[in-house]
Amino acid sequence: MENDRKYFKRDISWLSFNYRVLMEAMDKTVPLFDRIKFLSIYHSNQEEFYRVRVSEYHQILSDPAKSSEEKEQAERTLGAINEEVNRQVDIFNKFFFNEIIPELEKNGMVLYHQESIEECHWNEVRRFFKEEIFPFLQPVLILKNDIVSFLRDNRLYLAIKMYRKCDRNNPHRQPFYAQIKIPFSKVPRFINLTPCNGKSYVMFIDDMIALNLDIVFPGFDIDSHYAIRVSRDADFSIEAKEGSNIVDAVRKRVKKRKIGNANRLVYDGSMPGDMREYICEAYDIPHDQCIRSGRYLNLEDLSKLPNLTGKILNEPLPSPMRLPIFDNAQSMFEVIRHQDFLIHFPYQSFDYLTRFLTEAADNPAVTDIKLTQYRVAENSEVIDRLLYAAQKGKQVTVYVEIKARFDEENNIVTSERMRESGIRIVYSTPGLKVHAKALLVKCAASNQKGNPQAYAFLSTGNFNEDTAQIYSDMGLFTVNREITAELDKLFSILDGSSTDRYFKTLLVAQFNMVDVLKQKIRFEMEEARQGRKAHIILKMNGLHDTGMIDALYDASEAGVQIDLIVRGINCLVPNQPYSRNIRMVRIIDSYLEHTRIWYFYAAGHEEVYLSSADWMRRNLNRRIETAVPIFDQRIKNEILSIIDLQLHDNVKACSIDENLNNHYIRNDEPEIRSQRRCFQRLKEYSIPDTPTGMPEIFIS
Repeated sequence: MENDRKYFKRDISWLSFNYRVLMEAMDKTVPLFDRIKFLSIYHSNQEEFYRVRVSEYHQILSDPAKSSEEKEQAERTLGAINEEVNRQVDIFNKFFFNEIIPELEKNGMVLYHQESIEECHWNEVRRFFKEEIFPFLQPVLILKNDIVSFLRDNRLYLAIKMYRKCDRNNPHRQPFYAQIKIPFSKVPRFINLTPCNGKSYVMFIDDMIALNLDIVFPGFDIDSHYAIRVSRDADFSIEAKEGSNIVDAVRKRVKKRKIGNANRLVYDGSMPGDMREYICEAYDIPHDQCIRSGRYLNLEDLSKLPNLTGKILNEPLPSPMRLPIFDNAQSMFEVIRHQDFLIHFPYQSFDYLTRFLTEAADNPAVTDIKLTQYRVAENSEVIDRLLYAAQKGKQVTVYVEIKARFDEENNIVTSERMRESGIRIVYSTPGLKVHAKALLVKCAASNQKGNPQAYAFLSTGNFNEDTAQIYSDMGLFTVNREITAELDKLFSILDGSSTDRYFKTLLVAQFNMVDVLKQKIRFEMEEARQGRKAHIILKMNGLHDTGMIDALYDASEAGVQIDLIVRGINCLVPNQPYSRNIRMVRIIDSYLEHTRIWYFYAAGHEEVYLSSADWMRRNLNRRIETAVPIFDQRIKNEILSIIDLQLHDNVKACSIDENLNNHYIRNDEPEIRSQRRCFQRLKEYSIPDTPTGMPEIFIS
């Protein structure tokens, strides 16, 4: 992955991130089933990458409006992607077969990975196949120029080569090819077999089908079989002219996604060339879109592998911590009206957000609740609380991002459910995504002095109780009048009732965010040139916008110390003359690092922002994003304490070099695993006296 430019290619950088996930699976200090979990995550990531990112390059190649130069660039990038993916696949397969499977057996669990099985299981396998699998199989002959020969997106198939039994004596007999879709929704991928020889046994459903192909094709001699799957184009955009009925437009696009153009055929690498040629022609897939793999595909299913060892082979995660300051209070509103408050997910319980919504519904002073919905959990308690608020007579408005990729259908269903219950639904416009994570609760005017007229909650992550268990995020409760007033203005812009786009406190993408960020970077540059301390810390999930990268390069050359904690895509090239003062860190651990935090030393004033935005082109230019300043010094210190832990992580942190290689950070300092230390730090954290004068411990 040599670099000869000022910026890494976005998608090659992403492959470096996914390889870091694979490194976590290969780390022998990680418990066995956690390593297996990371193998699953690696495969799942790669599949989405092909369905979305690689699809864009194929769209360029098939678009007659694109120039030859653009197409040539797309071809080069696709070649580089496939080369790197093939390299990683080889590493993955060697590791899975040579280390994971033997390690399982050492712990008393055999994962069959070939068709030779113990004699004690033959009858059981035959019986299970006939009773539980065979009724759901739909074998289809693979015929060229036949529309029946279709492979569904993201589904696993066996491709079978066979000969008629009646042609056994014919030296020129011709092969037949067939496909069988693995019935993933009817039978589990991994089937538990009866223990024998003192060990537990598990079998891939793929192998169980393969062992019984004589039942499926009684008139044929089975020659061979291989796993195959396709990835189809899952990316789409909605044109402005479709905006009059955006729900129908999105529904149509989602349906087409299932039959979109194939952009990758993944196949068992042991498949002979003549069979691969036949399959490519039958499915109309170019050879350069074929990616060889191992015997087993769809290994994201490894997350479902049962642990039959009888041992704890994963690292139990701590339960989310409770907050006595809220648990001991009759009302969260009473606590928040006196001080800003920060919630750390998943270290602290998501229950406090749903409790806040319940209190808002029950509070007679509350008149309006406004919230952005990007991705919500299925059977979401957040949605249930909003429905409850509507039933209690509150004016509830939800700004639904119906184009949130792969969550479109869930967002349509939940928005229609809310609309039927009297909630006002506002959809984003075709060419614009609302990615901000914002909640505003408005109250009627009060005669009592000090009663706030609005409460806000601004988060770095979605209002989703499922992802809040595995994504590391922060959310701020505040009654700051500047923040709540500007958040109310933003909601008015989203529903079309205001055109005032001036923001002084909040940073809002497309309005003031980029200008203010560049201004703050320039201030640090001037401080550095004057010989004063200048420091920028940026934590985010992706850094791609070349304008912002250029600003960081300029700052580095001016002498500003810059620390980047970027989990995923990072197109900034380190260790160059123009980036000599920039340090890049990537942390992969039990939780998905998702928090966006921006820090500027600001001549000792130390400005800190929490944001929904990464520094990607799409986030800064084609979405509505927010960044909220932290005014409370206690919370500012709290955030910087967590950032300090991450910058000193020497267990799960990696630096990234100029060739996009990940290097574990190891030193002679005491071990700091930042995610585990965050739990400990938050337990130890205390806050000033509460409004009643009684001291409260921040965390139990």
